[in-house]
Amino acid sequence: MKIGLIGCGKQAWKHIAGLGNEEDVEIAVCDINTDRARAIGEKFDLPWSDDVDAFLADDTLTAVNIATPTLTHADLVMRAVEAGKHFFCEKPLCRHIDDSRRIRDGVVEKSLIGMVGYVYRYSPVFEVGHALSGLDVPNARPLGAPVAASFRIGGRGDHEVWKHRQESSGGAISEMMVHMLDLAIWYFGPVRSVQVVSCELLRPLRHIAGVDVRVDAEDFVLARFEMAGGLQVLIQADLVTPAFSQFVEVQFERGSFMGSIQNDYPSYVFSTEAADMYPEGKTPLRFGTINLFERQMAAFCEHVRNDKPLERNTIDDSLRVMEALEMLRQQ
Repeated sequence: MKIGLIGCGKQAWKHIAGLGNEEDVEIAVCDINTDRARAIGEKFDLPWSDDVDAFLADDTLTAVNIATPTLTHADLVMRAVEAGKHFFCEKPLCRHIDDSRRIRDGVVEKSLIGMVGYVYRYSPVFEVGHALSGLDVPNARPLGAPVAASFRIGGRGDHEVWKHRQESSGGAISEMMVHMLDLAIWYFGPVRSVQVVSCELLRPLRHIAGVDVRVDAEDFVLARFEMAGGLQVLIQADLVTPAFSQFVEVQFERGSFMGSIQNDYPSYVFSTEAADMYPEGKTPLRFGTINLFERQMAAFCEHVRNDKPLERNTIDDSLRVMEALEMLRQQ
């Protein structure tokens, strides 16, 4: 099958590498910036184009992979859907809740695979946390019901100016928090209500690509989310942390889960008594280095290849994230 990648910026390399392991996949690339499209095409010996209209009209494309700034997502995704093409789109799905509902309706009507890049769902350590949380099988919770949870993610973010401008839907919420919000929803179900504790712009002057620029999107946010079952979840996200930092902590009735994609961060299950596969005390979780992009893109290709409905990262999953973001932005 042939997959067309739209957007030849920083993320394109990861997407090409992720798709490159699929033996039956042919890749083509497109970007309205001719130099970027040509550079990526020549670098990886791929056919390239700077004409998005012609690219989307290409009948040989089975699916499109959208790795462009957030403000372009809704238009590109809907054009792909209208053309009857499966799609993968970087997070978040779009800027506005109405667009996400329109996309969902189109995907359902045309029976398409539409996947959004919440890559942390493909981390083995977070799969453990999901199983412990027991959303799918509440009676099989080895540590009991969850009673409290906190999620954190932080990084510098100084790669592109658009990531720090409100007009282009940048900021810590859409760039960082959405990842942890999606995990929280995967663990505990939809969000019932939101309380913003802090939403600030701490670094209005940024040094990006060798130039000092003024920015206006929030770079620090802390919010409390009440999930459908009543659980209170704290999520902190920022674009001011010098070195990437990320973790998830869930307290249960009879133990704890601590998880991170960082190998130098402690990940473990602590159980106050022997339960299922977990002995009393601390059980370290070690998975080594896992390429989450490869796992994610392999899953997308498998579902497109076999015309099989997605099991995670569905459009409905992304719609729940969008609904929570709508509550957050109304605060």
